[in-house]
Amino acid sequence: MDQVRSELSLRQLSRREGLALAAISLCAFLLLVALQHNRVFFGDEIGTLNYLKKSPGYILTHFTTHLSMNYFILVEKAVAWLCGAADWRLTLLPMAAAVAIIPLTASLALKFTGSTRIALIAASLAAFNPYLVMWGPAIRAYSLLVALSLLTIIEFFRWYRQRTWWSGARCAAVVLLLLLAHLNGAYTVALLILLLGIETVSAGWSGGRKFLWESRTLWIPLAGAAVVVGAAYWHLLPGIAKVSREWGTDTPPTSMAYLPQVFTAYMGAGYRAFLSGLLLLAGSWSALREKRALLLLSGAIILGPVLMSLQGVAVQSSASARYLISSLPLLLILMAEGIDWFARHMPKPRVAAPGAAWGLTAIIVLCWTPSVHAQFLAKKQLPYARVAKFLHAQMRENDMIVAGWNVAFTLKQFFDHLEDHILLPDDYVRKVVTRLDSPLRGRVFYVTGPSVLAGRKAPIRRFGALEVTTYSGHTARELLQQWREDLLRRTQGRVYAPFHNDYQLLALLEERLPSGQSADHWRSLAEQCGAQRPSEYVPRHLLKATRAVIFP
Repeated sequence: MDQVRSELSLRQLSRREGLALAAISLCAFLLLVALQHNRVFFGDEIGTLNYLKKSPGYILTHFTTHLSMNYFILVEKAVAWLCGAADWRLTLLPMAAAVAIIPLTASLALKFTGSTRIALIAASLAAFNPYLVMWGPAIRAYSLLVALSLLTIIEFFRWYRQRTWWSGARCAAVVLLLLLAHLNGAYTVALLILLLGIETVSAGWSGGRKFLWESRTLWIPLAGAAVVVGAAYWHLLPGIAKVSREWGTDTPPTSMAYLPQVFTAYMGAGYRAFLSGLLLLAGSWSALREKRALLLLSGAIILGPVLMSLQGVAVQSSASARYLISSLPLLLILMAEGIDWFARHMPKPRVAAPGAAWGLTAIIVLCWTPSVHAQFLAKKQLPYARVAKFLHAQMRENDMIVAGWNVAFTLKQFFDHLEDHILLPDDYVRKVVTRLDSPLRGRVFYVTGPSVLAGRKAPIRRFGALEVTTYSGHTARELLQQWREDLLRRTQGRVYAPFHNDYQLLALLEERLPSGQSADHWRSLAEQCGAQRPSEYVPRHLLKATRAVIFP
């Protein structure tokens, strides 16, 4: 720690460099605003919207899968109350945190490398990294988690240099905000505790006692913050234990086989992962040979997965990427060091290094551009708001919307008073199959992905990559027969990922309304379609629950 302390830089950006950092931050802000424009809430954000309808007392006393960042959701509820609606204004706090990540990354990079060029390169990577861009406007606490984790590390090393009550109180205040924003901030707090422990042990008996006495300016404020955090989460402990037991834990130590997929989630797959990995290796080599302070950041990156393994955390790789998102800026700082290392080893480095460094940075950003563009394209291809407007205009009493889990979950944000009219295919079939020949009141609007329209007789409306098919009949049997005939024309026996739910539905209909086909045949086609989807790491104890979702 003493060596790290001696290498930590007090250098600051010049006025010109500060303006450059402001320009990078402004570009990132405009990018996030453009991404949020006409964007519907999606995925876990729907969980946030659902819990905004609950009372503050409920939010502060319950902990579930989507209610896992209680105090962030409470703040968003206050924003919705002040604004009078749960709309785009809910994204202001996450976007502010996402923009703050950029100067905080630059500040930490400058502190650990002493190079303003590396600081600005790291800021550029943080501004345009597709994973950070994706979560930037999302109404979840991940942007806050990243920003406050960076600020916690910065404030800790400010205290380590000054060791005053004021610097200790500032660090404790940031730690408090971090843990209230998201419990995964505990991994950053564990880093601070580990560093304090290493410093105490390495100083020996007498030196350790002296350090403990000097560090009272930090650990006393931290103890106060711990009391507040304990009081804040005390009523949530049973819920936290239940969610962890049911979804997130296995026998420790758990596997880290998910890490390659986490890396590709952060950096992209294929050549993007290769180039990012090469720069990361170069940055790690530079840390070993020249800038030893960066080894501490490397340790911080490794600490998260190690603690998760020892804790018994075992979730899908997509969830692991979110859990470890606070380590992403640290990876980007090491990548920035790798870029600068390559530039410094160019022929005539004083002349060529600046151009080479910024050229490599531009290449990385250009490699990430397709992933960022895909996020904009998704808004156009998945116009859920237009689909919801059409359904509102068409639906009559007793009509039902039927869709797979993801589509149904997203559509529910537009149907506050009609949520019970949105069902999964198996739920709808189960509902009507007991009265197949009774008069049926109401139609079915089946919302799916795209298909071939030729030869199909049912009314169909296309909205980008979404399709709404309307089925009706005098009886449930007639409607289900019409539905099956249309599914056969829609799929035509082809193996195509969007047809997964269609084949599962055909198998279900064959079991309920036998037509001489084999239900296993349709399930086999569904499995082949599912195999075309991007795979992710799923721990063994969650395989059963994952496979239980027949209509994803």
